[in-house]
Amino acid sequence: MQDRPLFVLAALGAVLLALVLGRPTTPGATMLAEAFGGFVPLGRERLDAPPIPDFPSRNPANSRLTINARGLDIIRDSEGLRLEAYHLAGQWLIGYGHAATAEPGMEITEDHADRLLRRDVRSAEAAVRRIVKTPLNENEFSALVSLAYNLGSGAFSRTKLVARLNDGDHEGAARAFRYLITARMNGERVVLDALVRRRKAERDLFLSKPLRA
Repeated sequence: MQDRPLFVLAALGAVLLALVLGRPTTPGATMLAEAFGGFVPLGRERLDAPPIPDFPSRNPANSRLTINARGLDIIRDSEGLRLEAYHLAGQWLIGYGHAATAEPGMEITEDHADRLLRRDVRSAEAAVRRIVKTPLNENEFSALVSLAYNLGSGAFSRTKLVARLNDGDHEGAARAFRYLITARMNGERVVLDALVRRRKAERDLFLSKPLRA
């Protein structure tokens, strides 16, 4: 018990260090970010930064899955490509909706935007592995990564789609894509055509059979 004050001081020191360095330094720091609506990078991440910390998959069958080309195309088509930073919903964005390093006046190339997207999508992949306990094929996984990328891992984990999937109801989960098409605008929930199109693309991918080698 006499060592407890030292432990508390060490924990506080780790949190302060994370704030100074501008990124999570421990799994605990990452979990704090998760508690506030999804993985939120603290500060600016370089493209050559270490991989985002992962968590064990709820189902070992999903541990090696990564988003495929069709899933990435859904994100690209839905987010749209902007090579100059723009301000939207209270934050600066660039590329395919990248926020972590975006700032006013920033300009990038298409190749740079694609590298940012591939780095950003890792946290959505980790979220799907951590949250979904039923085994997935690559198309199901990729569709869910696109959805988690769009919603954020916190909101993704609370959807009826995930609840149905974890109950083993793949058909019910596929139907649930159709319900995730609204956004809050001026205090009201409204259906957005862009989300209707995106959910259809994600649902079609979720239901399609993977190509056999």
